[in-house]
Amino acid sequence: MQGCKKPQTYSEVPAISFSNFLTNDTTDLLGNPIMKGKLSFYLIDGNGDIGLNDYDTTAPWNAGTEYYNNLYLEFFTSHNGVFVSDTLGDAAYRVPYVEPQGQNKTLKCTINIDIDFIYNEQNELLYDSIMYRFYIYDRALNKSNLESTGLIILP
Repeated sequence: MQGCKKPQTYSEVPAISFSNFLTNDTTDLLGNPIMKGKLSFYLIDGNGDIGLNDYDTTAPWNAGTEYYNNLYLEFFTSHNGVFVSDTLGDAAYRVPYVEPQGQNKTLKCTINIDIDFIYNEQNELLYDSIMYRFYIYDRALNKSNLESTGLIILP
């Protein structure tokens, strides 16, 4: 007797988990030395409704609203072992839409975000220890869990 295996179901609210944060020295478009960080996290969304198209600019995704961007990073620096919010390092992104294929619309993917860190005149970074907290919205405006990188010690 043979049967079909029922696919595993996942929540329609996106779930994210931190994977890693890698750094490398490079230069920006003007040839200035910078350190590039790459934040990677894993995402599962049960109905695959993640991402925005370029033309998604009317309500609820219009400019000036919480939903214009769908990925938010909150930046923290470490001072004497205590993390302090540094809103100058906060960032927001529009993760592009990917059309789910097939009958099972579940989306499982890794998202990578590049972050540039600028060196000062003494060729030093402004921080040596940082942390990010981040979350994502899906197209139905469901907010994921709040995830954290934990302590990141910069080279």
